[in-house]
This record gives sequence, C-alpha cells and structure tokens, in this order.
Amino acid sequence: MVFSRKPEPVPAEAPAPQLRRMDRGPGVEKQHLHAVASAGTPTQSVIGNDLSIEGQTITIRCKGSLKVLGNIQADLHSRQLEVGKEAIIQGAIAAETVDVFGRVNGAIMGQHVVLHAGAEVEGDIHSHLLSIEQGAAFDGRSRRVKDPAEIAPQLERTGGPVQGEVDRTYSSGATIPSHIHPMAG
Repeated sequence: MVFSRKPEPVPAEAPAPQLRRMDRGPGVEKQHLHAVASAGTPTQSVIGNDLSIEGQTITIRCKGSLKVLGNIQADLHSRQLEVGKEAIIQGAIAAETVDVFGRVNGAIMGQHVVLHAGAEVEGDIHSHLLSIEQGAAFDGRSRRVKDPAEIAPQLERTGGPVQGEVDRTYSSGATIPSHIHPMAG
C-alpha cells in the first residue's frame, strides 16, 4: 500500500485577499477578511493517535514533516519528525530533525535530535547535535556524527520488492485517515 498526496497546483499569481463589507447598523461598518491566500505553507503529515501500524518489515517515508501520535511498529524516514506525547514507536528513526515527546524503542539518526521532558528513548542515538531536556529518559549510547550523509534519511525507495516479498513501504505526504489499518498481506 502506498499513501501519498500529490501537491496542489499553485497559481502563477496568488489572488489578493478579498474584503467584504458588512453593515452592522446605522453608521457602523466592519470589514472582514473573506479569503486568505496560504501559498507556501509547508505540509505536515499526521499519523493519528487512534491509528496503529504493525508489521515486521514496514518502512514509512515522508518527504516533508511527519507528526506521529499513534502506535507504530515500523522504521520511519522523514525530513522532520515529531513523536507526540502519547506516541509509541518501535523501530529505527532517520530524519534531519527529530523532536521526541513520547516513547521510542529503537535507534534514532538525525542531524538535530531533541528529547523533550517526558520523552522515553531506549536505543542508540547517532546525531550531529543532541539535546536532552530535564525529565527525559534515555537508555542507550549516543554517538556524534560529523558526516551528514552517514545519518541522512532515505526519503526515496531504493529498490523493488524481492520475488515473493510484499511491498510494505508507506510513503506519506498527507494525513492518513484513522479508519485505515494496513493489514499484513
């Protein structure tokens, strides 16, 4: 299964916001913003807190920002990754920036990794910059990496499935609805 969102076409010139006048009694006028242009807003993919993704060989890839609020048993590759307070991730994480508020059981690789107060990490961390706030729990080894290529996330799939293997790579660029539960095939 592949979950992806195609980028919406951006017009050459974004239309200017339209103002609408509303009269509220004699002599009282108010202007309300009718439309607001939102060009250039970065997309954030979200895996909701009622979604559980489980499997032995699943890899989730996101070319942008990914926020995980649910239970994930998979490897995650993203440009930016946020592990929410209630999230539980069992698998390796690779992202340029990683913010952990919840639980991670697996290796973390990233340029900048932050373990916020309340975070629980069991696994090794390979990063260029590591910040651990007071109240975070970390059980593992930390290694400072100087070559960014060594810890770069794999945002693109490198090869097809081996004969007889089921493709279980999820490429995310949109919110995965909570009613979708990928099943082992």
